[in-house]
Amino acid sequence: MGERLAACVNVLPGITSVYRWQGAVERADEVLLLAKTTKARLAALTERIIALHPHELPEVIAVDIDGGLPGYLAWIADETRTGADA
Repeated sequence: MGERLAACVNVLPGITSVYRWQGAVERADEVLLLAKTTKARLAALTERIIALHPHELPEVIAVDIDGGLPGYLAWIADETRTGADA
């Protein structure tokens, strides 16, 4: 939490993934994380996920926010602001 890389992370357990990896079809039980961050913090969040994740190629996908409740979007921006941003 101290790094302020995301305002909120939803942890969704019970995900089963089926995928091709290195020529084989794999099946794995996984946990899906939905992290709310800003474009400005996305690169740092991605780097941290890569550093912490046990897989060689973790799934990191960014979805642009096209709209939303203005107060919620402002909260995300406020909560991911670092000392340098403030």
